[in-house]
Amino acid sequence: MSDSAAKHRAKQTIRNLIYSMLVTLALTIAIVLVVPRDDSNRIQPVDYQTIALSASESSGQSALAPEVPQDWWSNAARLEESLGVQTWYVGFVTADNQYIGMTQAFESNPSWLANQLQGNWQDGTLEIAGRSWEIWPTLNPQTPKGTKEYALVHNFGASSVVIYGTADEAQFRLIAQEISATLNQGD
Repeated sequence: MSDSAAKHRAKQTIRNLIYSMLVTLALTIAIVLVVPRDDSNRIQPVDYQTIALSASESSGQSALAPEVPQDWWSNAARLEESLGVQTWYVGFVTADNQYIGMTQAFESNPSWLANQLQGNWQDGTLEIAGRSWEIWPTLNPQTPKGTKEYALVHNFGASSVVIYGTADEAQFRLIAQEISATLNQGD
């Protein structure tokens, strides 16, 4: 009789293990299905044009605020200082969720520009709205995507503007066109 009782206890232990695994799996599925998830974008758009006006007033410089397509949005806008150079930064997200950053240095220097373009190399120039823009693609396009896959640089007076990101070249040209038009109005 003790032999059959031992077999019964062994079978009962395995059954209990299977039952507990099924209950755990059912609870996990229920939690995944029932608990609400927030799939919205946690980064809120910023009104970069209004911030640009404030930045222009506080810095005494004219901060660029180019018009972008309505399906783009800005995720950041701020005055910064880097390597002793005061800069104006705006980050844009394009309609296809690509990134374009614009950094305007009010009195740039070669060190600041080299720091901004680290990992890129100059590959010619292009003319946009009568202004010369340097083309700076990434040194190693096989590496995982970063934030400076492609860059355009325009130097004007003592200032520079660098636009960089992961968007396609047509989107870069679009924003460079807007920046050039703005700069041409100020001349």
